[in-house]
Amino acid sequence: MKLKHIEVLHAIMVAGTLSGAARLLNVSQPAVTQTLQHAELQLGYLLFKRVRNRLVPTQEALALYSEVDKLFGQLQSVRTLAANLRDPAEHELRILIPPSLSSHLLPLALKRFRRKYPAVALNIRTLHSRDIALAIALREGDVGVVYGTHPHPSVEETPVATGHLVCLSPDAPKGRKTVELSELSGKPLIRIHPQDPIGFVINDMVHRLGIEFVGGITVQTYQTALSLAEHGFGPALVDLFTVAGRRSDTLAILRVEPAVPVQLNALWPQAGAELSASRYLIECIRQVAQAIVDAR
Repeated sequence: MKLKHIEVLHAIMVAGTLSGAARLLNVSQPAVTQTLQHAELQLGYLLFKRVRNRLVPTQEALALYSEVDKLFGQLQSVRTLAANLRDPAEHELRILIPPSLSSHLLPLALKRFRRKYPAVALNIRTLHSRDIALAIALREGDVGVVYGTHPHPSVEETPVATGHLVCLSPDAPKGRKTVELSELSGKPLIRIHPQDPIGFVINDMVHRLGIEFVGGITVQTYQTALSLAEHGFGPALVDLFTVAGRRSDTLAILRVEPAVPVQLNALWPQAGAELSASRYLIECIRQVAQAIVDAR
């Protein structure tokens, strides 16, 4: 299949009609029809059938579309990168950060940043760490902060700070500072999803120690875990940086043993003119994050 055949197949699947596909591609309907017929002739089988004036994709078209859709996702990434290389944001600093770090760590860092750069426009987006690494590679952001390391050939990475995992407990004895993971076995915990980088480490560790969590709540972000714990849904495994933004002092903060390190890294586009404002923001984030670690 030629690229124009793939474009027409994708457009028809998305729009559902020849006229709709023509509008998406900004061409005439006869042009779409001709390209579709040429593709079917070259392939040797139909891609769509007309049923009561509707285009119905054949099984072959459905099979092709699953791969075509992936291709178009990659193509969109190329277009995004090309546009960002042509028109970089010159008047704002684009910051990408996980939700759990945006409510406390980032505001404190920005207070320091504003003392030196009071007029720089800021554009803040919250994404998961893996998505941040990809967005930085596509130059959709100038600086990102992520949990763990996310190697990418188009991204530079530098350590910010290393904290650890803690357990927010509603009923810990007064004065207690630590909790063994084995003590949490069989308890309904609020915990991060295993697909999360730190969630994977936790999951691997509890399996090696023969620990099994029963019931509880699995969440996608540490901020959600913190909120649920503060609302009384049970103990939660949360990273130290998220806990620093808690609104209530009613929960005990217990360091988890054996220790589960939580590393923060800063990212920026490779081979790009790293902005002085970006460098300074990273330093501000590093100072605040290290202060959180030192306080615990």
